[in-house]
Amino acid sequence: MSALQSEIDFLVNVPAAATPVRVHLCRTWTELEQFGQDWNTLLQGRSGASIFQTPEWLGTWWQAYGAGKSLQALVFINAQGKTVGIAPLYQEQKHFLGAPIRSLRMVGAGSGDSDDLDFITAQGYEQICAESFLAWIMKESGCDICALETLPQASLVAHSVADALYRAGGKLYPETTPNFFIDLPPTWREYLDRLESSFRPLLTRYPKRLQSRYRIRIVRCEREQDLDSNLQALFALHQMRWTGQGEPGAFSSSERQDFYCRMARSFLERGWLEFWLLTLDDETVAAQFCFRFGNTVYLLQEGFHPKYAAEKTGYALRAHVLEEMIRTGATRYDFLGGADAYKMKYASSQGMYLTLRFGRSWRGRMYLAIHDRKLKIRQWLKNHLPASILTLLQHEKSQPAANSRNKQATE
Repeated sequence: MSALQSEIDFLVNVPAAATPVRVHLCRTWTELEQFGQDWNTLLQGRSGASIFQTPEWLGTWWQAYGAGKSLQALVFINAQGKTVGIAPLYQEQKHFLGAPIRSLRMVGAGSGDSDDLDFITAQGYEQICAESFLAWIMKESGCDICALETLPQASLVAHSVADALYRAGGKLYPETTPNFFIDLPPTWREYLDRLESSFRPLLTRYPKRLQSRYRIRIVRCEREQDLDSNLQALFALHQMRWTGQGEPGAFSSSERQDFYCRMARSFLERGWLEFWLLTLDDETVAAQFCFRFGNTVYLLQEGFHPKYAAEKTGYALRAHVLEEMIRTGATRYDFLGGADAYKMKYASSQGMYLTLRFGRSWRGRMYLAIHDRKLKIRQWLKNHLPASILTLLQHEKSQPAANSRNKQATE
């Protein structure tokens, strides 16, 4: 099929038991936005939909990070002309063995800001959309590698893609990464009772001690005119820790700062933003950047002034936010990805994100095989080298991308 033909709609052959769907390829965000109402309708019908699957999040991400990338968003349409699925994808190019290699990824992936990505599908259409996607990628995409990153472990699309690849004899490279979340009870007292007795005072006694020493104020950013100054405070507080360790920090990237500014403004307009700041004697010393979608509150980023580390300002702010979230009816506080030990102290549960990678071309399959071998060597070293050597090696290889969402693990 020619390049011109690949730009038009076409029918995909699927198993006889399924109803064929038409795949429409959107090459610009403006074109994809024409399906915005359908997108929101699909999200409303999904019990497990996350804020990272909304057009607000992904559209803002594309504005900030889309330069140099080629949008290849798929819209799945059934025989009745109804949109039954959307797969926001993009293609980027890197080099491998001296030649370009093309990767197809989810919009939102690659910057370290997004978790819980997935295809947005109508209930019952997960398998047919997965089958149609695979047929499209093999015939039309022109990519070498496909990477579906940080999908929910229970994603029916992910499992359908994996099953179809295995049945076809394809080689799949799956990975899992942990995420932690708190299932919030109806009352603050019930939540405190879940905590270890040695940890509980950090959320009860220490905040009271802080109030006895300072003039304390905890506020939620609710006005657009306060947003820019509050974001600058977050950026500065977060950077203090990492620059103090000789590392660049997440907000050394102008792209990330631009993304936060755009996304925060969009979420503030919709009432989704949960951006909290703590001041001591009129000095902002802690910030927590969250957002709420449905009954879930997601913690994306935070920062604390190292000068006040002994005062446990981070615990005081998190205690206030958790209590307020419970009071206002939230049922989950999501720490998102990362196996940071501090998350377990908050009586959290562990889930998993799933990443699926597979090669479309021989060069893509070779690239993934080499990548997989490197991961296995790295895991072997992690299991066998002394901790002191591992720490030194990790410090030497630290890059800005590694700190894309480096929340403060010590408060």
